[in-house]
Amino acid sequence: MALLAAFLFCRSASGQFWLNPELDRIKRSLQSVELNLEQGPPVPNIQIPVQTGFHSGFASARDAARWVQVDLGAEYPIDEIFVVPATLNGTTSYGFPERYRIETGRDALMSEPELVEESDVENPDSILPTRVACAGRTARYVRFTALGLVPQPRLHSRFIFCLGEFLVFGGGRNVALNRPVLAPNAVTTLPTWAPSHLIDGVYALGVPSQVQQANTNGWHSGIFKDENTESWVQIDLGRECFLDEIRLIPAHPADYPDRSGFGFPRRFKVETALNKEFTDSETVFESQSADFNNPGDTKVSLFVAHQKTRFIRVTAKLLWERSGDFVFALGELEAYEGSANIARSAQVGASSSTVSRMWNPEFLVDGLGGAGILLEEAQWLRGLADRRRLLGEREALVKEQIDASKAAQRRLGGVVAASGVFVLILGAVSIFIARKNRGRALENLRKQISRDLHDDIGSNLCSIRLIAEMGVDASRVRNPIEVLSEIKELAREGTDSLRDMVWLVREGESPKIESLIEKMRGILAGMMVDIECHFRVENAPIGDVASLSFHRDILFIFREALHNIVRHSCARSAEIVMSWQKEHINLIIEDLGIGCDASQFAQGEGMGNMRYRASRLNGELCFESAPGKGTRISVRIPRP
Repeated sequence: MALLAAFLFCRSASGQFWLNPELDRIKRSLQSVELNLEQGPPVPNIQIPVQTGFHSGFASARDAARWVQVDLGAEYPIDEIFVVPATLNGTTSYGFPERYRIETGRDALMSEPELVEESDVENPDSILPTRVACAGRTARYVRFTALGLVPQPRLHSRFIFCLGEFLVFGGGRNVALNRPVLAPNAVTTLPTWAPSHLIDGVYALGVPSQVQQANTNGWHSGIFKDENTESWVQIDLGRECFLDEIRLIPAHPADYPDRSGFGFPRRFKVETALNKEFTDSETVFESQSADFNNPGDTKVSLFVAHQKTRFIRVTAKLLWERSGDFVFALGELEAYEGSANIARSAQVGASSSTVSRMWNPEFLVDGLGGAGILLEEAQWLRGLADRRRLLGEREALVKEQIDASKAAQRRLGGVVAASGVFVLILGAVSIFIARKNRGRALENLRKQISRDLHDDIGSNLCSIRLIAEMGVDASRVRNPIEVLSEIKELAREGTDSLRDMVWLVREGESPKIESLIEKMRGILAGMMVDIECHFRVENAPIGDVASLSFHRDILFIFREALHNIVRHSCARSAEIVMSWQKEHINLIIEDLGIGCDASQFAQGEGMGNMRYRASRLNGELCFESAPGKGTRISVRIPRP
């Protein structure tokens, strides 16, 4: 042992035993990340749009439930989702949550949500987008839930989350563009914040483009003395097609470097038609009563409901002021059928045009705009999302490098090394003993889960079978609607019990308390759809773990209590508090419903099962209710 200690001391002091290989690995990883950053797309020309994005309602707790949901209008195979942070200063994000969850569903209530991703946010100050791959899953509704709100600047007692844009790509196009948004808690302060700004196609990253020195300006109308002069430009797509989206790319000529959004009209109308005279025109968009906010260097995306058309016309009703005169100009006009821009090289016509080396009608559809060559939006966002990921990796590697250097300074002395070996031996013995004990506990839990499967799910299946047999016998059949409703409820209860058991098994031998709380929030969101519910967690021990049986019994009590509220209380709101005291845990579930006779309801099978679960945790359950005064269930159990 003495020789080993001396050897470790010499090798650690020289920095050759453990330190150099680790630092070399970190250095190589940093070099690889830096190379990928150099080869990837640069940071775009950030523009702060007037329509900043979505702002959640205010909450008094960081873990309050806040979500926003987009209705795609129909079921689509979804390939990928991009979440663009909001920004107010062009350098850092504003209100981006610390943790989030994205789910898809086929009904507005998200009765059977499919989890797409649940993740902590790395590099939360970045204004670059986050990409979530969806592997072509089919859905109509997409929900973004903030699991960790952030303090509102200068008001740290209020918590929020904000998003700049939410893009859902299916079949190569953004199928979330201008679709309906559901946000139970949202702030609307026009023109900056509104739920509709989440899917309006306007965000701070600017126009999807690749920098190019040689560029064209686009199309420029004649020059007028009166701002009310009507001026229009139109394109002929060459064939009848089914249009899904129109994009207007503002001009930003090099000779007007400080005037982004050059020539963009203050009021305008966009029409489609099947003939060039526009006698059968359909209006896609029109600004009439108020001026349109100048988009600067951000695109203007207009949703078209797969409309049959051949001609597209943009008519300026109120012109842009140049220098004592008035003009109308566009950098590019794009028209998308599915994922393809079919306006490229289309025939352009206009009521009047200014022609020069940089301005020409044909430049309206030449694929150049913004900073250079226009790119396919999803590909461009994908590159920016990769850049965000690489920046996060670089930051983590730099921190790891600093930590490794500090660790080298602590590796001094043969006594420390020898002590470390001794500690490792003790640790191995402790782990062996702990694993053996956990094995016994896990075996007991497996037996318990087996009993639960038999009691809960087996009982429900048996009930379903008996009800179905009654339904077959015409002499014993009841109201078919009631029979089906009862079968549906029994099936749902069995599914929920099975889902809880699967979750417990996946969590491992000793799940963390945070996992239990997140699971309870998920159950709450799934069951209390039509009931306003506030779930407050106090003094939760972050990082602590508990046994699987503890998690199982708590979840059973929690789900059964919510089940009673949904089925019997007729409540509009409920309050749930889970608090960790020094020696006990208190769980209080209270609704403001119709209440009941406590002496009768307490004798039910559901209450009996909840009391049994509480007693298994060496705790007690108290049930309080009266007609017209709501119901209160309180559980007090020792801390695990």
